[in-house]
Formats: sequence, C-alpha cells, structure tokens
Amino acid sequence: FVGAFEWRIESPEVLDEDGRFVGFDCVIGNPPYMRIQSLQNSNPEIVDYYSKHYQAATGSFDIYVLFVELAHQLIKGNGLVHFIMPVKWTNSDFGKGLRGYLAKEKFVSRIINLKAFQVFDASTYTGLQWFKSSDKLQYVELDDSITTTEGFSGFLNSLQLSDYAQIDYNTDAPWTLANKEVNAILEKLRKNPYTLADVFESIFQGLATSKDDVYFLYECKELDNLLVEGYSKYLGKRITIERGLVKPLLKGEDVHRYMHLDSDRYVIFPYKVVNEKASLYSEEEMSDLFPSGYEYLKACEPELRAREKGRFDNDKWFQFGRNQGMGYANVPKLVAPEISLGGNYTIDSDGRYYSTTTVYGYIRRNGFSGSYYTWMSILNSKLCWWFITQTGTVLANGYYRYKPAYLKPFPVPVISQEIDLQLTGYAKSLIENSDTVERETISKRVDRLIYELYNLSEAEMEIIENC
Repeated sequence: FVGAFEWRIESPEVLDEDGRFVGFDCVIGNPPYMRIQSLQNSNPEIVDYYSKHYQAATGSFDIYVLFVELAHQLIKGNGLVHFIMPVKWTNSDFGKGLRGYLAKEKFVSRIINLKAFQVFDASTYTGLQWFKSSDKLQYVELDDSITTTEGFSGFLNSLQLSDYAQIDYNTDAPWTLANKEVNAILEKLRKNPYTLADVFESIFQGLATSKDDVYFLYECKELDNLLVEGYSKYLGKRITIERGLVKPLLKGEDVHRYMHLDSDRYVIFPYKVVNEKASLYSEEEMSDLFPSGYEYLKACEPELRAREKGRFDNDKWFQFGRNQGMGYANVPKLVAPEISLGGNYTIDSDGRYYSTTTVYGYIRRNGFSGSYYTWMSILNSKLCWWFITQTGTVLANGYYRYKPAYLKPFPVPVISQEIDLQLTGYAKSLIENSDTVERETISKRVDRLIYELYNLSEAEMEIIENC
C-alpha cells in the first residue's frame, strides 16, 4: 500500500536475529471509525475478508474493533495498546466479538470514558482505552461539568488508582461499566438470586410484516361480530374485512406507563395459532373462510410477491417477512415500547393485542413468584430505569432502548406474597387512577418499597433518585 508504514523496515528491532517478528512494546493510535454497512456496497470483498480473519468482526461491526485485535497480535506478551476510540463496543450488539476476544485473552486494562466531551470536532463519543494483560478492567468517567481542554487535562492529571472502579470482565455479553460509587450499587444489586431472564419465559418483538402498508389497517371500526372496516394505506381507501383475519394492533405511541390499552388499528393476520404456534393459512382456506380478506390480499399480491427482491414470489406470497411475535401475542403479557424515557410498561391482561416491531411483549415464566402487576411495578420503577441508564446506550434526547439484551441482566430478589400483594395493589390503583397528583404519590410509594426490597441505603437511594 502506497504510503503505508513498513514497520519491518522502519523498526527492525521488532525482529529477532533470524528475522522472526517478536512484537512491539507499544502500539498507540486513533483507529478509523466506520460501520461495516459503509463498505458493503463499495468493497464487499474486504468485508468478507474481515469476517473470515477477525474474531471481532461480528454483527454490524465498526472497523475500529478490528484494530484492537490486530494490535494485540503486533505486541510482545507484556506489551501495551493505547487507543482513543468509541466505547460503544463495550455494551453494543456489534461489540460481542471484541468482548469475547478480550475476555478470552484477558487483554484490557483501563478505560476513561470521555462521555459527551468532544476531543475531535465531531459528534463522536470516545474514550481513552488501554489494552494489556490484566484480570480487572479499571474504569472511570469524565466529570460532566468538564467542557474545556484545560479542565480535561486537569482531570487526567488528578486521577488516582483509587478513583477507578475495578470491574470483572469474563464474557462476550454486554459489559456494565460505571463509576466507582455507581459500580458499588450495581455489585450490590447483582447479589440478588435472579435476573429478569429468570422471570420471563419470553421477551419478544412485535410483528415484522415487511409491508406494513398492506397489512396494517387504520381508523378501524367494528361493524358487527363478523366484520371490521379500516383504511388501507396501500390501496388508499377503506376496506371491509372479516374479524377472524385481523387482530387489534399496538404501535409504540399506544403504550404508556400504567395506562389502559386502546387502539383503532388492526393487522391482517393470515395465520392460525394453536398452542402458541402460528401456521400460515393456505390460499384455499383463506378463500373459503375469509373471502373479503382474501380478495384484498389478492389485490396486493404483486406487491407482496416482490418484497425483498422476490423472496416471497411463491405459493406463500402472503406470509409475513419474519416469524417473530406471532405465537405469544394472544396471551396475557406486559407490553412496552422499545425506545423509552423511563419505564413505560402496562398490561395486556386479556391477551388481546398484537404489536409492531417497536413494541416488546413480556411473558412471565410459569411458577415464578410475583404477578404481572408486580413485575410491571418493578420494570416501571426508578431503580430499573437507573439500571438501564447505567448499562445501556443513550439515544437522542436522553431516551434508551429497552431491549432484551439490556433488560435480562437486571437483578431481582425473591418476591414474598406480602410484597406481591402490595405491589399488585399499587399497580392496579395506578392503572385506574387518572389524578396526576395521586398517581405521583402512589409511584413514590412503589419506588420506596422497591428500594427497600433491594435493601438499599438512604445514600444509595439518593444517588439513584438524582440520576
């Protein structure tokens, strides 16, 4: 490569007397930040090469993660790699490969998260990151009040070893990185015996039709026990369809904290569900059972067959694009939008609603203690929101993603019958009460009860409340 650094020539001391590579003492750099999607069209060959040759090349990775793996291969056994680069790899889906590689090699030692402070003239959230052999990861965050280069320099020069949180890292799952005082609370929470992964049998995303304008009907009204009328955006007109072929549909904007569910949308659902398993109707079955619905889908057939470059140009042309969210939707569950500012959980107690991809459903595991109302209270609590803000990735305007990967690690205690009854009663009161002041009073009681359930001190409660 023209202009490349030929280190075997420029730094011959990295070779032994027989010309074998022995490694650098230190590699320092600012690797490029580029999501792999940018290369998919322009250079698919290099993308294929990365995927075959780097363990860090997982998901929709950013190529800076590859430089960490490569740098590890270029140093001596006790060498050091020091990069300034984004910290998002520590808890994002695409960072799984790098986390697994570093955990296996025990090769990361320190991260100073610069948070919103912009070292470069770009909206990039970076951190100073040291990689070398170490059993613990030392972690600290830049103070939010620091906005100048002078303040940044002073912060770095004043750091002591005691300022860093000492964090275990031994998995490719998202890492929870937090300042020392926050990390102490997280460690206390983790002493509880369960996590949300134990509580919920399934946390599932809503329907992915791959052609919502065909399948979704808007401003619907029920004509009788057999028919529903609604507006089809694809045809640009109102249509009438059999009740048996449609399901009430929630979007993220329909789901709010401790609120009754309501929607005037329906989704055309060409499946029959038996024992929580959905199977596609045949054309003959649809034609016989739902003639109006079948006529509508036939009018949309060319568009449905053409989806995803013709992937559905076959005898199942009317199926959804993905199979997610079908089997559990018609059972009691909690529901919440994927992107939220604080917990926005409510209950679909009758299993009436299906949802779009922007809403997740939560199915409690049989035999696990605590009612749906109790778990709704815990998921809506300030404690759970605080956990998400400390372990998840912030989006625009302070919103966070309530995705399974971020929620499942949330620790939970044993729920006694007494606590279950209290939280269930509070949750039902919040759903039925429309008075803002009264709802705020009850919410504070819920938060206080949950803090006590986790044995948090007044000082710990104050940290969480002030987050």
